[in-house]
Amino acid sequence: MSLVVKILGNDFLDKAPPLYYGGVLANVLGLHVFRTLYLNLWRLKPKKLGGEYQKHLDILEKDGILVLPDFFPKEQFDEIKNEYDEAYSGWSPFDYDPEKLSNRQKDFPEYFETIAEKIVSAKTPAFMKYFVNNEFITKLSEAVTHRTNNLPPHQHFWYLQKRSLEKGNVGNLHTAGFPHADVPYPTVKVFLYLNDVNEDNAAYIFAKGSHKLSLKRLLFEYKLSVSFARTRNDIAHEEDVHDLGYDCESICGKANTLFISNNMGYHNRGDFSNLEPRQTAQLDFRQLETWRNILTRKGSGIFSKVTRRFVKSFDKAIKKERRASISNNNMS
Repeated sequence: MSLVVKILGNDFLDKAPPLYYGGVLANVLGLHVFRTLYLNLWRLKPKKLGGEYQKHLDILEKDGILVLPDFFPKEQFDEIKNEYDEAYSGWSPFDYDPEKLSNRQKDFPEYFETIAEKIVSAKTPAFMKYFVNNEFITKLSEAVTHRTNNLPPHQHFWYLQKRSLEKGNVGNLHTAGFPHADVPYPTVKVFLYLNDVNEDNAAYIFAKGSHKLSLKRLLFEYKLSVSFARTRNDIAHEEDVHDLGYDCESICGKANTLFISNNMGYHNRGDFSNLEPRQTAQLDFRQLETWRNILTRKGSGIFSKVTRRFVKSFDKAIKKERRASISNNNMS
């Protein structure tokens, strides 16, 4: 198994297909276009679910985003909100220390000098019970991606707030402020607004319909893939999305508004024009595309047992290699 790990790489089980891949020549010759077709042709439309689920799935298929106000009963929402407030009880968004920026924040220091951000990987009881393990969310996510959910999604609380009104629009200091697709295939993120959010406190922005694969989209993907291979820059603008036939709009909502977003569609983070925070609970179902999720199959059949055993053996081999590496470093 150690040889298998060396051949496939330590991160083999947990990597999802990235947005772009390959060098300049490969993308000039159309690698990204072929990847996009391969990753989409068998799931151009969501699976049919029928019943009460189907009407919501039809909206997701048409728009790429489903917005549901007052999603949770008040008691359940209040429990989640209380857990969120507790998670941030000892933190002040107005305290800024450049030495404490996370690795992802260090890529955009000017932005995070003005915008406070704290992400908490929560596993609190109400959040897990009502949100992470929500059957409605799971079924729609599986239908959009054509994947079975064998592992829990990435889950977290997220807090964003502008620290000062001295600077105007700072969204252009972060790539998340520009329209972008996360990957060139169906993928789902879920957001729950925990406070009232609109254009003034960085509401999520989405271009309805832009999740669909079309000739225009393929040509645009081709252009961006070549640009990224050459310069590591694939920034798009609202005008680009408009030229594709779509318009970016803010997804505003009161507290307890939930939305499910197919992030193959073009989306971006809004900007702040006041000091009100944007408080959200979020799920990311990108893990559905990983070999860990695919091989961690449920069921008692022989194939499922073999694939689960492979995952365990792979993880065991990685741990063994790490222990050996630590031991060797200590000896030297």
